[in-house]
Amino acid sequence: MADGLQGAGDFSVDKLDLITTSGLRVNLIPNVVKLTIFEDINQSCISGTITLQDSMNLSSHGPIIGQEFLSMKIRTSSVQDDDGIIDFTKNLLAVHSLTAREKIGNNVQLYNLSFVSMELVKNQRIKVKKSFTLPWSDIVLSMLVNQLQTKKDIFVEKSVGVKKYIAPNIRPLDVVNTARDQSVAAYKSSPTYMFYETLKGFNFRTLASLYNEKPTMKYTTFEAGALVGKDGVIDVIRDLNNVLGYEIVANNDTLLNYRTGMYASELIKHDIRNKSISRKVYNYHDNFENEDHIVSGVKEGKTEYPLASSVALNPSGQRVSDFPARTFVVPTSLHNRSDGQHATPDNTYPYEAYGAEKWLQRRNSQMAQIRTGLSVNIICHGNTYVNAGQKVILNLPYTAALKTADGQKNDRFYKGPFLIKNVRHDFSFDKSPQKHKMIMSLVKDSIEEPLDSPLDNYEPFAQGDVTIIKQKETYDGVEVKTVPPGIFGGITKSDDT
Repeated sequence: MADGLQGAGDFSVDKLDLITTSGLRVNLIPNVVKLTIFEDINQSCISGTITLQDSMNLSSHGPIIGQEFLSMKIRTSSVQDDDGIIDFTKNLLAVHSLTAREKIGNNVQLYNLSFVSMELVKNQRIKVKKSFTLPWSDIVLSMLVNQLQTKKDIFVEKSVGVKKYIAPNIRPLDVVNTARDQSVAAYKSSPTYMFYETLKGFNFRTLASLYNEKPTMKYTTFEAGALVGKDGVIDVIRDLNNVLGYEIVANNDTLLNYRTGMYASELIKHDIRNKSISRKVYNYHDNFENEDHIVSGVKEGKTEYPLASSVALNPSGQRVSDFPARTFVVPTSLHNRSDGQHATPDNTYPYEAYGAEKWLQRRNSQMAQIRTGLSVNIICHGNTYVNAGQKVILNLPYTAALKTADGQKNDRFYKGPFLIKNVRHDFSFDKSPQKHKMIMSLVKDSIEEPLDSPLDNYEPFAQGDVTIIKQKETYDGVEVKTVPPGIFGGITKSDDT
């Protein structure tokens, strides 16, 4: 990738054209100030903005009304293979708005054009009202290929079971999101599907699939002067791996983890057909080894540990994961283990049931883990090989006034494999040379070293009785009463009302 590359972040623009509703095709390269493209594993489609410096009043003469198209081809300088090229010359991007228009002097104006994938525009004008008898993964393909008519590459991980599903007059991507939430993968029954678009195409795959990929880059920080080689020239490869800046944005949130059910949850399932109720409790610590996490890489077999300590909170030995603080209540209709709502003309029941116990609690917890896990934002030199959903290695420095006995160089938690949750590609045209930078949000849901969990390190609480101070009804004083902890005596009928 670095062969022939003069400097980290260098890029070349082969094409950047705007096509107006009148059929006018305008080369934007001389007018571009900045181009930004967003990729996010939690977003169905890519989006972006392009800042233009306009001395021809193109916004009026074009005109630009939010119904234009962008044809674009950008690459990291010297890159020739397709994997390293951002190519939207066949699958055009749709401009949907013109914003922040202002005059900056000398008969020149500045404004932003916001654009998205064509599939997102088509999604706004299509409703789906038909039934499907397919696996969820095939229903997703039907939405993308038949409804949205995409010609982009689609990476699909196969889901299990045949589903009888009726789309109730909703948009294609809403159907896809329903499939994403309820699908269970054929491999290891993982329910952690993500649906998103990158600069390479669409993806419908689980976290396990993403974790099983090899890291695409290795990022770390370098001390001043460490990037310069013996010949006095900056090492481009090391510079591409250099973290220009970082911000640690999250390191678990215990309150949120209780409330969202990441630590534990209870599922109450009401079987309408059989008039029965069943319960299932999810426990983060008990289920950890049966789930896929980033450090082990699914098939690499590396030892990994949970983000939450398993220390006992009380003498009963209860951990944070032993309190199912969130409850899910769902209906179902079962014929044996199949869907009892839909039968064939032969009166058989071959379809996959609404089996929330297979996906709901585990998916909820693992999605929370990548929302509130170990998260960090980094700034680095851009290259067009890096996309959201990829795995990278990140090693941040150990920061403290005192050094550890073993000479630890990297942060205990912010090291090893991380998942790219989202990436913002910034292409600056107003600099010489032109530069591409990336701002990436990285996250990991497991760690390499176990957290300490002493046997008798219980949750602290105060000793002694509780003093209750009651205001008298006539506001002429108070009543003071002391009661033992855990026992509130003396409740009268008037106190309950």
